[in-house]
Amino acid sequence: MCSRPDRWIFSLKRHRSHLLLLLVVSNLLLWQSSACPNLCPDGDELCRTALRDLFTRATILSNDMYNHSAKMFDDFDLRYAQGKPYHINASNKCHTNTLQLPETRERAQLMNSKGLITWILMLLYSWGRPLYELVTELRSMNEVSDAILSSARENVRKVKELQALIERPFSQVISAARRKMFYARIYWFGLRSLKSSNEERRHYAFFNLFHCLRRDSRTLDIYTKLLACRHIYNKC
Repeated sequence: MCSRPDRWIFSLKRHRSHLLLLLVVSNLLLWQSSACPNLCPDGDELCRTALRDLFTRATILSNDMYNHSAKMFDDFDLRYAQGKPYHINASNKCHTNTLQLPETRERAQLMNSKGLITWILMLLYSWGRPLYELVTELRSMNEVSDAILSSARENVRKVKELQALIERPFSQVISAARRKMFYARIYWFGLRSLKSSNEERRHYAFFNLFHCLRRDSRTLDIYTKLLACRHIYNKC
């Protein structure tokens, strides 16, 4: 049974509005080893309303990220990868593989809220640089079509917004996420291959980048929706 934690308040600016929400959450609760059925104390409707708004916005952002990532992959696949063996073992090349993320909803359901939030932050941190390089260093390359560039720019904005949305109430998880990334040696070194003068090598690198982004954004979307389902509706 979850004990009643100390509460703290912060303000959250809602998307497309100027309303400030008061979100009451327990940081201490996140460090309990068992999964608590509710992040809010019993009967605290202010907390539940704010939490509902937070996770509703988070699921919109994660879903948009997945849709944009899928569009980027589909666009590149149609233009450059037809008839090519790029898809063989493509998942083995993802720079986030050493995180050993639970990729299915069934496996993610076994994790407590602290674990899910930690994984969400690690995925967001892991993709910040590749997306940034895509819209800066790589934007003039033939492989980066207008459609891909537009979706990449949207994902850069959504990664930043979702990261800030999660970090503010769950700040105690940040150091754990960074530490896990350090020990897992999560680094992205794909820029050189993406700028290679060898067309085949370059296309293979772009294919892997978009394939991994689509995979990881889908995983991120699963985690975010599971948290929303768990803490808004007390299900899952």
